[in-house]
Amino acid sequence: MAESKSPLFNRTYLKIIIWVIAIAIVLLTAGQNRSPDYLTIDRYENSPLYSTQQNDATYLQIGLLFRTGAAISNEEQLLQTLLLQTIQQRLNNFAEQPLFTRLEAHLKAEATPDRIKISLAIPAKYNAQPQDILKVTRSLLQQLQEFAPPETLEQRWNRLEAELYLSQKDPENQLLNQFFNQIAGPTSVHPIQRFSGFYRNSISPTTLTLTLQGPELETLPQLLSSLLPGYQSGSNLLTTAISPEFQQLKPTGKQSYLLTGQALPGRQQENFALELLAVRTLQQLLNQPGVPESRLLWKSLDKQGYLAIILHGSKISADSRITPIMQSVLGQLDDRLIDATRTQLQDNYKQQMEQTDAQLGLLDTIAFYQLPVDYLASFEKQLTRTDNQHVRELITQLLTGPNQYQLLLPAY
Repeated sequence: MAESKSPLFNRTYLKIIIWVIAIAIVLLTAGQNRSPDYLTIDRYENSPLYSTQQNDATYLQIGLLFRTGAAISNEEQLLQTLLLQTIQQRLNNFAEQPLFTRLEAHLKAEATPDRIKISLAIPAKYNAQPQDILKVTRSLLQQLQEFAPPETLEQRWNRLEAELYLSQKDPENQLLNQFFNQIAGPTSVHPIQRFSGFYRNSISPTTLTLTLQGPELETLPQLLSSLLPGYQSGSNLLTTAISPEFQQLKPTGKQSYLLTGQALPGRQQENFALELLAVRTLQQLLNQPGVPESRLLWKSLDKQGYLAIILHGSKISADSRITPIMQSVLGQLDDRLIDATRTQLQDNYKQQMEQTDAQLGLLDTIAFYQLPVDYLASFEKQLTRTDNQHVRELITQLLTGPNQYQLLLPAY
């Protein structure tokens, strides 16, 4: 008689496994849906001074954010690059001064398209000396304002201009340069002659924003706010754009290129989440079958931005006009594409915000554009509240609205 064998898993054991799997699924799902732990950001008494306390930080980081205006045209970009080089050279001299070496201060300057940031990093062990930190920051600001144009200014400008010229000869950059010059507006004074005024307007306490991150920030915000008298939230660096029109450039190659673009209101606008969702959906739309080869560029800067779309390929010819092409693109827009783009943006944002460094990286953005201090936690909700119909209307306006700059670079 064969010996009977007990089953490998009895009923009780199987029930336990099922419960364990169910609990694991619930926990994993809860973890995926959980919002990140957002930093607490404070603004000192409605001044342009924003801080976030990091008790485990080894350095106190003070950021001085100076407005340069949106550097969109070639001339504006070169001016900002020259400004950055000038500041970097001066910081190298400051770093050797006893006032800075006594606190082991590190200085660094970097540029983004609408500002110069000077970072002052001081070891956290000196946090107990807030008056000395104030002296260092005040000295840095005062010395930066004392400006005399260096003798090598024109030589450096010519070198930068030559480097830019060599890198901007392809057809797409020719179109972009023309478009950027139109939305930036004309200038009648040579940049070298304007540089001293540009430096003083940019490196000014009246348009300075300060950021602080590090441990024990109880007293520093109040002390450093004394460096921000008479703050002006507006910028006097804006220019007047040339009116939108169709323009045909001289042929330069074997392929035709067509650019459509328009100026946008900038990062401080209330409807930034709507604009972001519309632009990202438009990017997906341009990747759909049947659409000409394209490149989309979008910037949302200090009180000014732009969207540019460059089309090329066999479907673009010397007699091409943008409106019929864009009407065919709009025919492929639907709620499913908008919803999928929104979900992708939200998922990417949540994943990014899981990293504390990524949140710290947005401190400058919140401070410079004076966004709400709860922006990190509220941005995802703004995307959720953005109505699909409004997205559709904005995309339609971006593609076929009356404020279009249209530039054609035909083939030979």
